[in-house]
Amino acid sequence: MRWNHWTILGFAGWLFISPWILGFSAFNLALWNNILVGGFVALLVFWDFVPPEE
Repeated sequence: MRWNHWTILGFAGWLFISPWILGFSAFNLALWNNILVGGFVALLVFWDFVPPEE
């Protein structure tokens, strides 16, 4: 796996957990935005791991 995959996956993980660490988990819109965007970015990174079919 390339280094940029790990970097982007780290940013996606930060998006996912930042509402609880930074203390804005009480704001539902911001909480769900971070969860969904972080999950979507992580899904795209994992999708890039799959080699193309030939």
